[in-house]
Formats: sequence, structure tokens, C-alpha cells
Amino acid sequence: MGCDFLLYIIIKLLSLIILKLVFRLKITGSENMPKTGPFIIVANHSSLLDGFVLVSSVKHKITFMSAAYLFKMPYIGIFFRGIGAIPVQNKKNDINSIKQAIKILQAGGVLGIFPEGGINHQKNDFSPKAGAAYLAIKTGVPIIPVAIKGADKVLPAGIKFPRLNEIKVNIRKPIFCSKKINLNKEILKNTVKSYMKEIY
Repeated sequence: MGCDFLLYIIIKLLSLIILKLVFRLKITGSENMPKTGPFIIVANHSSLLDGFVLVSSVKHKITFMSAAYLFKMPYIGIFFRGIGAIPVQNKKNDINSIKQAIKILQAGGVLGIFPEGGINHQKNDFSPKAGAAYLAIKTGVPIIPVAIKGADKVLPAGIKFPRLNEIKVNIRKPIFCSKKINLNKEILKNTVKSYMKEIY
């Protein structure tokens, strides 16, 4: 049992206790979550709390794909490295992170991806990243859309201290990508945007 797994479990338990008791975390649709991996979770990203919310809502260990600059930040970087997240470089084709993600899926793991590429407060007004669709098509694993609501009201932009508000998580039915989908970047982006409609 590695240090990253132990840290993940500790974070999961603490997050679950706080989110359940303080922010009345409510989870629906758990029956839609596969019992075992591999699969990819895609979720909306409107708050810094979203990662903690996902960790608390899903039984499986999630390997997050996160922006590389976060790993260089004090404290936050230690957190991301500690839970075994995959750093994604801000460039067109980060081959290394893609290879790591495919390796996780081939081993039966679960990936967590926020297709918006960062915190987005505009909901439908965003340009998604193509990674989730590319990985699903290449590996043949299902995508599980997860809608997070209320986290943005708990920790709105520019606010240092959280506010009391109910957080709701709705796990949607799996989506299977056709391997016949063209791997053109724009087509993949549109595919991801269609997944996000399941959330918004």
C-alpha cells in the first residue's frame, strides 16, 4: 500500500465527514457508477472544492488529471503529488500525460477529468478539452458524467472562507464512445461538449 493511497484515504474520509455534516452533501445516481474500473469520470468544474466532492462521492480511487502548474504551488503541489495525480502540461499534445492516463485505464483504474480545463463559472460558455473523448475512444472505456451543484456557492470566486450551502452530486448513466469517431481535435471537443450537456 503506497503513501499516495494512504493519503488519498485520509483525504477521502476527512472530506466526506466535513461535506456530509457541514454542507449536507447529497449523492444521487450511485447505481449508475460501475462496480469496477476502468472508466473515466467527467465533471463540471465551478469550485476549488470539486475534487474533494468527487473523492467523497465515489467509492473508487480516482486518479485526477490536473494542470502541471498546480504541482509547483506550495502545499497544493504536495497534495496533488501525494494522491498520485497526473500533471498535464499546458501545450497542444502532452504525450507523457496521455501515456500515463492510458496506463491507469489499462490497469483497471479510474480517471477523473474536468473537461473545462479549469474553474468555469459560465456553465455552457466554455471550450472543452478533447482529452476525455480521446482516451475513451482509444481505450474503449465508458465515460461517467457527474454533475456537481452547490459547490460554487460554498466557495465562490474571490471568497476566502466557505459559506454554508447544500452540495448535490448526480451521477449519470455511462456513455460509450464509438471507436469510429474521428480523432480530429475539433470533433473530439464537440464530443466532450455533448457529454457536458448531460451535466448542465
